[in-house]
Amino acid sequence: MALLELRRVTKSFGRTAALRDVSFELEAGEVHVLAGENGAGKSTLIRIVAGALGDYAGELRLGDRALRFDDPAAARAAGIATIHQELSLVPSLSVADNLLLATPGSPFALVDRSAARETAKQALAALGLRVDPDTPVEALSLAERQLVEIARALMSKVRVLVMDEPTSALPAPDVERLLMRVKELAARGIGVIYISHRMDEIFRVADRVTVLRDGARVLTARASELGRDGLLRAMLGRDLTTPPAANAEESRPIRLRVNGLACDSRPRLEPVSFELRRGELLGIAGVEGSGASTLLHALFGDGTRIRGDVALDGEPYRARAPAQAFARGVALLAGDRNASVLTAQSVLENATLSSLRRFSPAAFVRRHLELGAVKPETERVRLKAPSLDAACGALSGGNQQKVALVRCLLARPKLLLLDDPTRGIDLGARADVHALLAELAAGGTSILFRTSDITELTALADRALVLYDGRAVATLERRELAEPRLLSLMMGGSA
Repeated sequence: MALLELRRVTKSFGRTAALRDVSFELEAGEVHVLAGENGAGKSTLIRIVAGALGDYAGELRLGDRALRFDDPAAARAAGIATIHQELSLVPSLSVADNLLLATPGSPFALVDRSAARETAKQALAALGLRVDPDTPVEALSLAERQLVEIARALMSKVRVLVMDEPTSALPAPDVERLLMRVKELAARGIGVIYISHRMDEIFRVADRVTVLRDGARVLTARASELGRDGLLRAMLGRDLTTPPAANAEESRPIRLRVNGLACDSRPRLEPVSFELRRGELLGIAGVEGSGASTLLHALFGDGTRIRGDVALDGEPYRARAPAQAFARGVALLAGDRNASVLTAQSVLENATLSSLRRFSPAAFVRRHLELGAVKPETERVRLKAPSLDAACGALSGGNQQKVALVRCLLARPKLLLLDDPTRGIDLGARADVHALLAELAAGGTSILFRTSDITELTALADRALVLYDGRAVATLERRELAEPRLLSLMMGGSA
């Protein structure tokens, strides 16, 4: 008997069929990967399992019982815990207090603080995390926060653990740590539904894989029997190839020259110097806290006080606000999706947010001009949305990321800054983004990007700037971009 089973589940939102007659089984002690492109139905399925959606056709069974949850609290009471891609911890509270939130009806004023700290220590130790329970969550690294989230989920008697892109923002060393914990949880008899868009991660952690496409289940197979090509064909319904990097020539003019750029924000950035040529893809390699994101945001003028000299196309450049950066032809795709789109606004409104002057020559926005510019770009990135008037909050996370990318493209940047641009984007969409970046570079756009995926960096970059603890420790040419060497440098080792 399966631990968890969905039988012929169908769910529609208006005229859009999110799930069509989908059946799914999870065994006790297995890691079952749920795969598919953004919009394939994965989010809807896990929302049903998590109790966030109760209005659907079909049946959900937990063991030998048919259940239908009215809300997430009912699912948690039944032993189903869900860890979403965007963490739900309270940053200003301590680790112990965040774990305490997993115990309903326990006001902090009536809690035995000593007992709470000891309980927190035990929960954290079970996951191999050694931090002081009194530490504020905001002081932890992203990887540590992820483990605290898991510990909180396990505070109750969990039978099923749903994990949605748990490693999407983690650097390689922390991914290893998390995957080990996931396998340990499965060995304890917990059934794990795992969503990831990282190919190597899927085949390292999965026992079985179920693929959804356009709301329907197209495949369930043992991971060991499926293989990379088989998974891609099932997800996409087509073969997939990734274009080579643009390989910018050294004879091309220098677009960006950075000399001794530094700032004291957290994470800090020590004086960094480098050059970026026209049409070049320069990757930034660095673990969480390395200063890679700090560098991108400093160049975009996010308010960080910086030191050093920067030249753009031979002219002095220092943006003190994003509007100044856009005016000079510099655009940024932020790593935090919540900072990239306004969820209550439409796709069209989000896409044109940074280039309104193009569409309002007479002090009012001309919709036909907006539509004429936005529609081709959404097709270019293969955006899946009901319409351009749909609210961004109704889209999947990956499609929200694509809307943010369209906004950057409409600004017609000559320098594009990307902070983990394919985080949370499925394999097909990731390949589309890779192809788009190669196309932009071939057209002369210079691209400076950070990624938490070393494989992506080696596939895209013409060169790589490696940062460790706020310092530039190496600049590697394309022929030198071997993953073991990159990982060693990112962790403070030698080349």
